[in-house]
Amino acid sequence: MTLDEIDIRRDVVERLSRVHIDYYVTGSEAMALHGLAYRQTNDADFVVEISPADYESRLRPDFEPTYIVSPLERHPPRWLGSAIHVRAVGKADFIIRDAGDWSDSAYVRRELVQDPLVGPVWVASLEDLLLAKLEWSEGNLDGLQGRDARAIVTGAGALLDLEYLRQYAVTLHVSELLERVLAHA
Repeated sequence: MTLDEIDIRRDVVERLSRVHIDYYVTGSEAMALHGLAYRQTNDADFVVEISPADYESRLRPDFEPTYIVSPLERHPPRWLGSAIHVRAVGKADFIIRDAGDWSDSAYVRRELVQDPLVGPVWVASLEDLLLAKLEWSEGNLDGLQGRDARAIVTGAGALLDLEYLRQYAVTLHVSELLERVLAHA
């Protein structure tokens, strides 16, 4: 049996739900779930509500041997891992949610979206998706993350909560990037 990307995403969501790991989708998949410009990637990004120990004791056993699960890597302030399906083209990246005001707010603000192919899926809010794109851009608005950030502002513009964005842009040290994206989108 060969799985396509949609089946991989569905399988990952089902596995996370089965072992009671809260999550939300972020990245380009979240953009697509919000109906914005979609950038084709071979992975889906999931922010997961677990500790590094839970990654090993809860997540890994539920995914293996169907997936090759990578060891966690520390990329301050986060831990990152991934799972690659052994028989299909598809990968899930896992970002362990770090503690902090913005992270806590993003988790609370996640939205349950009805994906016609996957079913109910938790997804980052537009504002938190934009902030994440700016944070991951490393100051380069000409790269993929910057282009995605502009696509979010262009596509969602008037729907965005600017007060929320500006509050957490300060926390994430991306205020200048946010203002540049807002001004030029």
